[in-house]
This record gives sequence, C-alpha cells and structure tokens, in this order.
Amino acid sequence: MIKNFEAALYSHVGMKRKQNQDSAGINEELGLFILADGMGGHQGGEIASQLCVEKVTEYFEKNPKNDSTQFLSQALLMANQSIFERSHQDSQLEGMGTTSTILKLSENGMAHIAQVGDSRAYYWNSKGIWQLTQDHSLVQEKLRAGLINHDQMKTDDMKNVITRSVGYELNLKVDVYSFQSEPGDGFLLCSDGLSNPVSDALMFDILDESLKSGLHLEDITKRLVEAANQRGGDDNVTVVLIRMI
Repeated sequence: MIKNFEAALYSHVGMKRKQNQDSAGINEELGLFILADGMGGHQGGEIASQLCVEKVTEYFEKNPKNDSTQFLSQALLMANQSIFERSHQDSQLEGMGTTSTILKLSENGMAHIAQVGDSRAYYWNSKGIWQLTQDHSLVQEKLRAGLINHDQMKTDDMKNVITRSVGYELNLKVDVYSFQSEPGDGFLLCSDGLSNPVSDALMFDILDESLKSGLHLEDITKRLVEAANQRGGDDNVTVVLIRMI
C-alpha cells in the first residue's frame, strides 16, 4: 500500500446543467486517481465517464504493481474498447465518449499520468502551479497555429470542442507523462468545468491561502468548485487533489 500522500475528491453538477456527466475515483491502496468528463447525449456522457473509471480501476486492481506510463496507456485503451463496444450495442449511446486523466503514484514518489481530452493535470507547490498535460481541443490547435492568443481561448466559439476522446473510435492516442514528486508537492486533476472559468493564478491562490489557513484537502476541493460556480458554473465541475507527505 502506498501511504505517502493524502487526497480528496469533490464533484458538482454546476449551476446550469441538470445532470452530472463527470465521474472520478480514488483508490488509496493503489495510489490511483481517475477523472473523466463524458459527452454524448442525455445518457451517453454519464455512462461513458462511469465506464472509463470502472474499467481503469478494474485493470489496476488486477495488476496492482503495474504503474508505468505503458500500463496507464493500456488501461485507457481497454476502457476505450469497452465504451466503443457499448455505444454500438445501443443506438441511443452512439457517439458517446469521455475525456480521461489518470494519475498513479509509485512508492518512490514518481507520478505517472495518462491523458485524453481536455481534463487537466496540474502540479503545484508553495511557489506556484503548472499545467502538466496539454488539452486535446480545437482551441489548443488554433493557439498552436497562431490563430488566437491565450486571452481569446476562454471566449472562442470552439472552446468546448475536443479532438480526442475515450470510446469515440477504436484508434486512440494516449499522452503520457512522468514526474518525480517530493513531500509537500501536490497534484490537481480537474474537468474543464474548473479550468475554463477559473484561472491558474486563482487556483494557486485558493490552494496556497487554504493550506496556510490549515484547511483539509476536502474543504479545498469545495473552495475550488465554489470558485467555478461563482463564475457562472456553466458546466459540471470535478476536482481531485493529491498532496505528498
């Protein structure tokens, strides 16, 4: 069992949606953290994100010592196949898919991350916060091409269009990252319901001020979600916080 961290998760439907299509999970024994933001009709998004969390968790429960990026990719590819097959068994679920960001800790403090879509993983400490993953979205492609700048990304008409998702098609490319962490370091996984309305700078301010005030991670996740809801709450918002100890 990995015992060198503390963690918390909080998810909220937001202020505009009637259904929460985000799913997330923490398995402390495995040091496994998963976040998925589903899409695809009334039921499709919710089912896709739940299936993703379930299948990835099952994979690592059967292979608990497999914590390299290779195995994270394999877990997502297996989830991808399950979601794709389910969508073709029920016409009402056709075209469903989900983002997914997975973080798995090793006993030596190495954090392995796999990601598809625009749900993000951040690294943070007492000095600041940094986005580790890269969004698979049309606005990110437009930014790379020089068609828009960072300020325009928040208001672009294509800001919610992603270019990769788990379960939409059988061929899937998974981005992977590895990061060595130290005691006091933290990781934040979130759906775009947080990262769209809340700037990285505000995320860090909330983290920094809350920790200095002695708040527990459970309370800090709620503060982050409240910040998103106070800024419109246009989408479901889910936050997973991990802090190395």
